[in-house]
Amino acid sequence: MFAQDFHEGDTIYLPEVNLFGRERSFGDADAQKRYLLLKSRVKRVYPYAKMAADRLYTMERTMDTMQNKQQRKVYVKRTQRYIEDHFTDELKKLSRSQGRILIKLIHRQTGRTAYDLVKELRNGWNAYWYNKTAWLYDLSLKKGYDPMNIEEDYWIEEIILRAISNGELEDQTPALQYNFSELTEHRRKRLAN
Repeated sequence: MFAQDFHEGDTIYLPEVNLFGRERSFGDADAQKRYLLLKSRVKRVYPYAKMAADRLYTMERTMDTMQNKQQRKVYVKRTQRYIEDHFTDELKKLSRSQGRILIKLIHRQTGRTAYDLVKELRNGWNAYWYNKTAWLYDLSLKKGYDPMNIEEDYWIEEIILRAISNGELEDQTPALQYNFSELTEHRRKRLAN
């Protein structure tokens, strides 16, 4: 999103800047505890979602240069094996809540749900079974990221933007971008009703 400024008849596009005050605080101790727990979980899994988006971008660029479907299939399998070898142990240590947030952040960063990515890169059968396995842990790979309508996603967006502005997380332009001022205004109106 860019704001516009006019200078001598020319349009200058300026990047959106989010200004955050001091650390978020709640009047209710339970709400404060839930927020801090969510913040900890988001900071833990955001780097994985960022890495997934980076890998996906690299994979798509590489696959675009390949001549046939067989080459792409072999490349995807090789990449999957690499990811499994290097990250399975770390990802197994995530809690269900962290896994749920990671699924949402993958959607935020890539613009596609985890289910759609598996279906696209592997096949529908694998996507179906991976989703069924996730379901055993009360998760869904089809779950999307929607800070406009889902309260938890709104807080996740705020936590990410705050952490990036404070230098606590590395910035990456997400595939799904939201104007945080509009999100906040929409949330205020929704809570007022």
